[in-house]
Amino acid sequence: MSEKYDVVVAGAGVAGAYAAFRLASAGLRVLVVDIKEFERIGDKPCGDAIGGHHLSFLGLRDLPRDIIEGYVKGMDIYSPSGRAKFRVLGEGVEVDRVGLARYLLKRAIDRGAEFRGRTAAVEPLISGGYVRGLRLYSGCRTYEVTSSVVVDATGNARAVVRRLPKDWPVSEEADPRDFNIAYREVRVLKDEVEEPHILRIHVSKTVAPGGYWWFFPYSERRNYVNVGLGIQGGRGYPHPRDLLYRYVLNQRVFDGSTLVEAGGAPVPTRGPLSSLVWNGIAVVGDAAYTVNPVHGGGKGSSMVSSLCVANAIVEALDRGDASAEGLWEANICYMNNYGTKQAVLDFFRRFLQELSDEDLEFGMSAGIVKEEDLNALSLKGELELSVAEKAIRLLSGLRRPSLLIKLRRVVEYMGRVREVYENYPRTPSQLVTWRLEVSELLRDFEERVLRH
Repeated sequence: MSEKYDVVVAGAGVAGAYAAFRLASAGLRVLVVDIKEFERIGDKPCGDAIGGHHLSFLGLRDLPRDIIEGYVKGMDIYSPSGRAKFRVLGEGVEVDRVGLARYLLKRAIDRGAEFRGRTAAVEPLISGGYVRGLRLYSGCRTYEVTSSVVVDATGNARAVVRRLPKDWPVSEEADPRDFNIAYREVRVLKDEVEEPHILRIHVSKTVAPGGYWWFFPYSERRNYVNVGLGIQGGRGYPHPRDLLYRYVLNQRVFDGSTLVEAGGAPVPTRGPLSSLVWNGIAVVGDAAYTVNPVHGGGKGSSMVSSLCVANAIVEALDRGDASAEGLWEANICYMNNYGTKQAVLDFFRRFLQELSDEDLEFGMSAGIVKEEDLNALSLKGELELSVAEKAIRLLSGLRRPSLLIKLRRVVEYMGRVREVYENYPRTPSQLVTWRLEVSELLRDFEERVLRH
């Protein structure tokens, strides 16, 4: 006889652990499984930064000091030559990613959730068009657990949803070009870093084609930095580790530095999944493609998806309705609080990836896009050019009028995609028509802007 739970969460990284915490706090019977043991949950290479606005929204402003590795006050974005620099202000923290996942999972366990490490989700149990539980593998045996809802928080593995029927929207697969292939190292430098509360991002199609390289100091750990490089997937570009060593780690700042840890992983940098839920199933975090398409940060937005899904599950099970329609509020919540911005940023990401280093250098040095634009883009996913600003920038951009024209078109499409996502379907029955509208808008954008 199989075991019965209200919810089974597959994956105990940050997204899964936060979802379990919210579900257990509501009094539901929750099982969390992960292929890693408790001590290593959440261990994957990343930039480790979370914006303060996300922490406030999630109720996590008071994280324990022992999992905070640095405090962030802003980010500098450098042009390909390094001569032009924009500073985007905004508070946040850098965290011990394993420590954060363990902290969240322990809070879930303290509220009644059960955790099983070294346990793999083999496949979903499907009956009558619903997910009814999971087949698990642990300790050389396979067994089944049943539940009203399964949450897939297995990251890029998408261990549950990739085995669902292809016509279920939660099983939608990402194009390889919508991934950023990243490699990063944690190093201890010989000298202290100036302005350790400022993160650095460097854009260059030569150094990091379709992506960027980063230098993130840990302000609370003397001389420690997280340095890495990401490239667009599906384009046949060199391995990011090779590019990092060829162009970045040979710089003077890294002379005599000591390697602490290293690793790489694919990061989904695209628009949001069209639905986080279906009958008896929900998906959160990287498995739901919740990463910021422009800067690749994902911890905060992954937990936003977990919060929306958990709240919807609690309400749905209270009504006894785990259907797609019963869980639909998860989508409304996510699109309102992050998904719309993510979709807008995805259009901007596609535009940036097609620019040459010469275009990037000119756009930043000539002030075609300014710091205030990037601040608005970072916080709200908005890029607005007033009539006066357009006139001024036209005068400064006469050497590359085609770039200004293209940027104006990008701004136009960003406004259009925002409008489409702000009219996200209120019921599952409207989803097919809405998805067609999104697809047509993207095809039009690629034809009129990217290929023009």
